[in-house]
Amino acid sequence: MVRRAKGEGTIIHDKNNNRYIWRLKYVGNDGIKYSKYLTAKSKKELMKKIGDYKKQGESNLDHDIKLIEWTSTWLNTIRPTIKVSTYDYYYMFLKNYINPALGDKRLKDLTALTVQEFLNGMLIKKGVKGKALSETTINGMRRTLKACLEYAFRNGLIKYNPVAATKGVRKVGHELYVLSKEQVKTLLATAAQQDYIYTDVKQIFDEDAGMEYLRKCYYYAIALDIASGLRIGELFALTWEDIDFENFTVFVRRNLQSRSNGRQIGSLKTLKSKRMIHLDEKTINLLKEWREYQNRYAKQYHSIFDNDINLVFTNSWGKMYNHTNFYRRYWRKLVKAAGLPEGFSFHGLRHTHATLLLLAGENIKAVSERLGHSSVSTTLNIYYNLVPNLQKHAADTFAKLDLL
Repeated sequence: MVRRAKGEGTIIHDKNNNRYIWRLKYVGNDGIKYSKYLTAKSKKELMKKIGDYKKQGESNLDHDIKLIEWTSTWLNTIRPTIKVSTYDYYYMFLKNYINPALGDKRLKDLTALTVQEFLNGMLIKKGVKGKALSETTINGMRRTLKACLEYAFRNGLIKYNPVAATKGVRKVGHELYVLSKEQVKTLLATAAQQDYIYTDVKQIFDEDAGMEYLRKCYYYAIALDIASGLRIGELFALTWEDIDFENFTVFVRRNLQSRSNGRQIGSLKTLKSKRMIHLDEKTINLLKEWREYQNRYAKQYHSIFDNDINLVFTNSWGKMYNHTNFYRRYWRKLVKAAGLPEGFSFHGLRHTHATLLLLAGENIKAVSERLGHSSVSTTLNIYYNLVPNLQKHAADTFAKLDLL
């Protein structure tokens, strides 16, 4: 190991991997210690990298580039290299929250304290929809800003990434609102009737064939979701080839996503999300009913109905469902007509499926597999409030064994 003068960094020879490593320790404007590493196969190559890094840093650090200018450059640069969903994720946080608050600040003036105060302040502010921001949303802002400034750091625009020294806001356990068995029955009964579509409508209108198709489509979709716990994107990405009627199973292989470039069917959230779910006989029979109805509709309106990818649930033209249309014209009316709390989301059906199974004594690993969670610990973290009830169920089960 060769020691260099203060501020010059340290060069280490890694014999195991046959490479040279340069490490520079320094203190940022916020008083926090940081480290910069460069590696090369030869010492000569490493010295060149060190020289280039210092020259680039000395040149770029003289610039007064503002964050809002850099975020535009960053997004345009990385756009061809990332998924559309990732780009939309970054763009949304930058446009709605980060740039309005920090955009006029120069990159070299951003400190960990500045970023932390921004994140903490988001806890008491409302989002673009007028609702309080969740910890997940705020931590998404942190991840976005960290990735953005890391790119600036690697390109020599700043001496360090200030976000690296911040902490995500603390996640507070939220109480999940799930439906009781009686509420589930009420919801399904209401969804099966035509009346709910007239909720909050000043003038009654006649339901045409296309509207009837959508109403029935959403009824069967809701019934399947309650029985399976699918994510909404997984549900509306199902094709008839994914349903095994003989073995009472549904295969989850894809996910429907709404992105800036339109709706598309893509990959699942995680590898564990790809799964097979067993269904009960009544749910399978409902799917058979829906398939027969859809086939009759397709035959009658063959000139306009084109379900070319054989989706289980479609719009009245045979194409992918429209999220906005579903929520505005059907789901919100259905929630109110069924007497459910205002704001109850479709995702709540997934929580309801899991909760009812756990309270009935189902093994948490089996529930985790049905939900497609990456691990059982994820399921426990979400439904931790049910654990005391599960422990009581275990004790009651042991008592029934009458061993003592």
